[in-house]
Amino acid sequence: MNWSRKLRIIIQTNLYFSLLFAQNGILNVGFDIDDTILFSRDVFLNLPEDKRNPTDYGWINSHDEDYSLFMTPTVELVHFFHKNGHKVFFITARSNPNGNILAKFLTEELMFPVEVNKNLFFSPKERISGKRYTTKQRIMKRLRLDLFYGDADTDMIAALKAGVHPVRIVRHKDSIVSYGSNYFGNTIDSISPKNPFSLKDLNIFYSSNVGIFGESIYPIIWEGPLE
Repeated sequence: MNWSRKLRIIIQTNLYFSLLFAQNGILNVGFDIDDTILFSRDVFLNLPEDKRNPTDYGWINSHDEDYSLFMTPTVELVHFFHKNGHKVFFITARSNPNGNILAKFLTEELMFPVEVNKNLFFSPKERISGKRYTTKQRIMKRLRLDLFYGDADTDMIAALKAGVHPVRIVRHKDSIVSYGSNYFGNTIDSISPKNPFSLKDLNIFYSSNVGIFGESIYPIIWEGPLE
């Protein structure tokens, strides 16, 4: 058998298995962690002073159990995908010290194994010319995600850069108060070229279910923490 025929058979075989896999309808679905899976406001607010600037993510990753709450509607969405045979991944902009502790915390609540560098990935932002940019698109491409659920503008941008359909999880109102920036611009500051949308504009986006980047908006209803 000559090389060209071998190559043709290899290509045809790979195409067959690619089509077979696609026809099975299996999706690769990614989820952000903070304000998507976890309402993690309080773990960041309780970060000791000597562990800030820069943020000690080893402390954060090991204290979610003490302070963070699972966002029930998103957890139910994760269960839907997982129980129907789709592949679920988690990608966070946190760095990875004590990442195994976060993986254990997620495993216990989600009731399926979550393991670092298998279905839990840490993708810290990079600083370029003084500004911080997402790196999540690199992992999204490697995992060949079909969907990515996240709360931040950077999640939507990363998904678009990776050719993945972005879906916006709406942050709880208390999270918006904690950090209004990077959420359709900063809706709690005055209107400016950098922050062109008001809270009223934000609600228009919500009602239309389409965000500024063309992403879908998943209309979850979560009551939030008990104050």
